Amino acid sequence: MMPEDKILIAKYEDKARQCDENSMITCTRFLDIRERSVIATRLVPQSVAKTVFYGVFGDAERVAAVMLPYYIDAEDYNSLSEYFRENPDDNPLAVIEVEKDRFSPPLSHRDYLGAMMGLGISRDVTGDIIVSENGCRIAVLSHMADFIAENLSKAGRGTLKTKIISPNDIVLTEKPTGISDSFTVSSLRLDSIIKNAFRVSRSDAVSAIESGLVFINDSECLKADKKISSGDKIVFRRKGRIIIEDCSSVSKKGRIIVCIRKFI
Repeated sequence: MMPEDKILIAKYEDKARQCDENSMITCTRFLDIRERSVIATRLVPQSVAKTVFYGVFGDAERVAAVMLPYYIDAEDYNSLSEYFRENPDDNPLAVIEVEKDRFSPPLSHRDYLGAMMGLGISRDVTGDIIVSENGCRIAVLSHMADFIAENLSKAGRGTLKTKIISPNDIVLTEKPTGISDSFTVSSLRLDSIIKNAFRVSRSDAVSAIESGLVFINDSECLKADKKISSGDKIVFRRKGRIIIEDCSSVSKKGRIIVCIRKFI
């Protein structure tokens, strides 16, 4: 176990105890895919509190582990979103809506993230950043929302306006669409999928898998020969993620046709 995992586990267990003993909603800070996998596989099955991973945006990459007291009947993202729609004051997350000045140049995810870091905010305070032509929306811990909205005024060479909006306004609509792609493989091994989807060599794909950089359906996978199926979500840390949309067809040469949606 990595040293940082011990800290992560201790913080989760402390929040779970608070939830159980005080019958109140608690949550961690935002987790990356590896941290989420650690909590999901090692802690959630035996936790004293029910846990739902929630990041405001549909299919969010960065999420908080939200722990729920016994009286809240929510089991997944959709049911927890419904609870927060009816009880918005209970939501531990908020959204900052950012609008860039129309004379400012185009701004990227990196520009907005850099501006946030420039405020002295650690990465685990912020979740996904959904970029649009005119600005972006940023999931944040609710207790930091006022500070961020008051101080985030510039990103890159752009001038910004910010305001706090309710997650209820965007929870069902803000989903990245991704890019459709396809390729053929001789087998549905994970290393073959990684090689073709992310345009890396077979040896680099195997190395990434064995180094713990690849996750299938939010769980770390260290086996290069793991068989992939339609509907699987695969994350390659620092490279992006894909969803296997279909892998049931075969080409004239007998190779499997894999259709994916890619998010970078």
